[in-house]
Amino acid sequence: MKHKIKIEHRYLVFPIDETKNCVSISVIIGDRIVEQVFCNLHPDCGSGYKTMVDMSEFIGQEVLIMPENCKSEWAKNPLGREYTEEELDALVACIENADDYTDKPHYSEKYRPKFHYTTQRGWMNDPNGCIYYDGLYHLYYQHCPGATYAMWDNNHWGHAVSRDLIKWEEYEPILRFPHEASGTGFIDRRDGLPCVTTGNKIFKSRDSCFHFEYMSPNTDGSTYPGDPKILYHEESGRYINVSLKDLTTYSIASSPDLETWQQESEITNFRECPDMVRYRIEGTDTYKWILNGGDGAYMIGEFDGHEFKPDPIPEDRVDQYLATFKACSDFTNKYNGAYVDQNEPDDWERFTVYAFQNFDNAPDGRKVRIAWYTVNYSWYGEGFNQAMTIPQELKLAETGFGVRLCALPVRELEAYRTECVSGEGENVSLSLEGGQAFDVEARISFDSKISLHGFDIRYSADEKKLYIAPPGKKEFSAPFVPMGDTVVFRAVFDTMTAEFYFGKGEVYVPVKPENRDLTGIELDISGNGKATVYRLER
Repeated sequence: MKHKIKIEHRYLVFPIDETKNCVSISVIIGDRIVEQVFCNLHPDCGSGYKTMVDMSEFIGQEVLIMPENCKSEWAKNPLGREYTEEELDALVACIENADDYTDKPHYSEKYRPKFHYTTQRGWMNDPNGCIYYDGLYHLYYQHCPGATYAMWDNNHWGHAVSRDLIKWEEYEPILRFPHEASGTGFIDRRDGLPCVTTGNKIFKSRDSCFHFEYMSPNTDGSTYPGDPKILYHEESGRYINVSLKDLTTYSIASSPDLETWQQESEITNFRECPDMVRYRIEGTDTYKWILNGGDGAYMIGEFDGHEFKPDPIPEDRVDQYLATFKACSDFTNKYNGAYVDQNEPDDWERFTVYAFQNFDNAPDGRKVRIAWYTVNYSWYGEGFNQAMTIPQELKLAETGFGVRLCALPVRELEAYRTECVSGEGENVSLSLEGGQAFDVEARISFDSKISLHGFDIRYSADEKKLYIAPPGKKEFSAPFVPMGDTVVFRAVFDTMTAEFYFGKGEVYVPVKPENRDLTGIELDISGNGKATVYRLER
């Protein structure tokens, strides 16, 4: 059941009907599988929906297409019996090689967010290998192009590129078959070339991050190798690898050459997606290391090239760790990177955003992170699913809590502000019609309340808590200690997303509102305050 196709155009195109069985499609050149796609392939799709996989690097080559009944651990279908060989033959005959997969303009879908990155087709989750190189930000991410649900048997590393962290252009995947797990990007100090690492492999690029070739194994000694974070430690002149020893323990190893690894230490009370970055405390000459996990929770401390030593965390601190990942609910000795609505059930045991990762090698010492935004766009008929947060610039700064990691939208977003309305004083009311994305800056007195696109926000100085009531949902709280006698915050609204930043960004609250049809925005302050509402447009 092998079918030959000469790749003359960019995409292999698959007609999809997600009520039908899922099949596995292997694409073979010679004796090597170069691509594998899981999808609900079916020629008689009434909706006309098609998905694709980018085959740009194989143009001019003949490939064999081999369909099989799906053996995926993650398959949401098959629904019944397996296909016969004759049925598989008929299915694979509907695969096309074309310059496009849709008769509509790309990225123009009704519920496609305007400023939060989403992939063309299929599922996406964790950002991986984020790196800045030769004037471009490169975002790699876990990607299943054939399905709008997670099929992690053979994760692709999707690839998007931006000059300003806001406008992204999608390219072909950099890693395809076989399955490549989570990982990070870094610069090889010996030759200045960019690298990415997965669970047990290191790859290097010689064309500025658009293609990667295998360089060496990543044998750091972990018994559960996964989610490796490789960085260069200047003081010791060695590469450091922080990876999963098991689901709740990070292993730290070092290497002089990215080939021979020595186990150094372990640290517990984190889960998945480690990231470790050195920061200067704003306004001082003091530096600290921050170690964070997938849910954004972090420790501030020292790192000597061997062991991360967290600074003591007072047990009676106001900003007690609030778990965003149920499996970490007992890990209290950290600071929060994101506060979320604990009242909302979550079948995935993940809340709103996850897998925070910094862009390695960012210019001028910038610290910029991005995370997976768990928004289910496919529930509303879209051919893509999930998104990324607005990239955030990070600083380690003195706040009302003490020294904390602060996150605010990258300054490049402000270049997309167009029309705005402002108000100041008692009982401010603002309205801005038209547009699908908005950026809001506000300041309110302690005894004031603000209503913003259905969100009701108030602050209790006695309790030192922010109270946030999303539209139609139960109020939830986040700790906050202002520096002064007002509450300062920023909010960014996009299709089915709303991100709130309080103070200097020490309190970050991402939510998933039902704002599928943003056609304007309203703001009302009950009491004393000041606000500006900007429309965001590309």
